[in-house]
Amino acid sequence: MQKRTLAKRIAAGFLTGLVSAALLTGCGGSSGKPSGGSGAANNPPKIEVPARAPVSTAPTMTFKFGETEAKVYELTGVDLKDIIRSGKIVTLGDDIFFHTDTKHYEDKVQHMNKVTMKNETISNLVDLGPSGDISELTTNGKTVVWQSSRKATDGKDKLMIYDGKEANVAGKWSGSPAGDPDSDKFYVLWGHELREQHLENGEWKIDKKLIEDYQKIDPEFGRVAFKNVCVSKGEIYIRYFLPKKDGAKNDTPMLIAFDKSGKELRRYEGVKELPRGWAVTENYVIATGSQGVFRVYERKTAKLLGEAKVDKLRPFALWTSKGNDVILYDDRAKKLYRVDF
Repeated sequence: MQKRTLAKRIAAGFLTGLVSAALLTGCGGSSGKPSGGSGAANNPPKIEVPARAPVSTAPTMTFKFGETEAKVYELTGVDLKDIIRSGKIVTLGDDIFFHTDTKHYEDKVQHMNKVTMKNETISNLVDLGPSGDISELTTNGKTVVWQSSRKATDGKDKLMIYDGKEANVAGKWSGSPAGDPDSDKFYVLWGHELREQHLENGEWKIDKKLIEDYQKIDPEFGRVAFKNVCVSKGEIYIRYFLPKKDGAKNDTPMLIAFDKSGKELRRYEGVKELPRGWAVTENYVIATGSQGVFRVYERKTAKLLGEAKVDKLRPFALWTSKGNDVILYDDRAKKLYRVDF
């Protein structure tokens, strides 16, 4: 990814649907630039994390970021080889949801499946029906929504809703949504807008537009496309890639946090070599690369805590199940893991 820092962030105001908010420098530093770089952080802060419940089995492997040890547990019980083909996974209660490969079904389209997790074991593989874009999947902690397959719904993108019991085809699909676990809201990227929406009788309803045009916020954003990651602790996390220039080898993966009024809070720089997923936990923001690299920031300050390279893992998609526990899909091993950060 590119070898340069972000351009100095400008002070800019923007008009939201209901709120006028001034864009402020993020908590990562007075310059507003993302904290940290490659390698371990200098003088990482000590993070108070919740105590963990006892785990029934020994970890499959461990690794350290800074002075903190992460424990990795392989989830066994269902053979997922040649089943998962997912750019995103989510959890609802004890269930883990993911897209499956087209060759697994006679209709030759992707499907949404789920398994149930208890401790370090997964069971009860269930097919929930056809799915579309493997990166479109989210939950607000009450329902799980994803984009349907156009082949299965008359050539149109439809909304699929799983309410904990069954999946049903609903109204039109809308942009790139992220569900809010603290409300019934979804925060949806549509074009260059960021909208607050909710579901009503299977249809999207717009509550307000938090950002009318994100490309006007910062000169850098005129060159990028935003994609929703998640909503956590009242903050909306969105990823993007800064295009390479000045002889840089690759683009730079970034994550940006907004509050629910559309005000920018902070930015995080991802793993530059073969970047993959992001996860936002109780205490951390985690960026990964497919060569087994984990870069970990303190969530509240964007301070880099450390970076680790785990040769035995290829983290492709991640989702926070609770606290600092992350469910990880390894697309080389074709397995699910739980990582306790």
